[in-house]
Amino acid sequence: MSAGQEETGGPAVQDGEPTPRRGRRRWVNQLLTGLLTLLLGFGAAVQIRESREPAALPGATQEDLLRIFDSQKADADRLSQQVSEARQQVQALSQRNGDSGDALSNAVQRSRAIGLLTGSVPASGPGVRVTFTDPDGDIGSELLLDTVQELRGAGAEAIQLNGVRVIASSAFTDRDGAVVVDDVPLSAPYKLLAIGDADALRASLTGRGLPASDVVRVGGTADVAVADRVDITVIAAR
Repeated sequence: MSAGQEETGGPAVQDGEPTPRRGRRRWVNQLLTGLLTLLLGFGAAVQIRESREPAALPGATQEDLLRIFDSQKADADRLSQQVSEARQQVQALSQRNGDSGDALSNAVQRSRAIGLLTGSVPASGPGVRVTFTDPDGDIGSELLLDTVQELRGAGAEAIQLNGVRVIASSAFTDRDGAVVVDDVPLSAPYKLLAIGDADALRASLTGRGLPASDVVRVGGTADVAVADRVDITVIAAR
């Protein structure tokens, strides 16, 4: 060993050469940027698809189409907000080497939120189980759509109706005496599953002038039960 040299116990790091920690952080940030960019692109594509004016449906009246459009508006607005926030995260992450752990957590949360909104992932959590009977066949698409809108307004993250995953683009119509949701004919009893704040969801359906009382008014029965865990496994049709 020549004079002036010291034994360091490991390989020397040349000036300008990234340390393993810096290299790992750079790799993680690149991965996060890619993940957020993919999320943004997916959200934007879904936003475009879901915000289009619904195509004419067989037997649908102008009022039917207006109801369908109205049912999409709230979720489309929420999706637009999700996309905007994802875009901001991509920009922020591209400009700095921030906390990778926080960025990854935010990306996962954003991905889950968009997945729930578009019905592309299963969902589990507290919520309500709703059953409407209809012995006289007087429950139509309008009443069921009102029920879904009330649940959404109360913060429902995911909704399922008789085996159909209900999302922003779901179409409710009456056809040949049956309620049709996304081209799937349904029959009573109508069973809804909704995930969210259970007490808020129940309150949105029960009470004077709300869907449960409307069901009773037309001769049916309405049972709205809160649950600590509701499992929605159906994926929205593409």
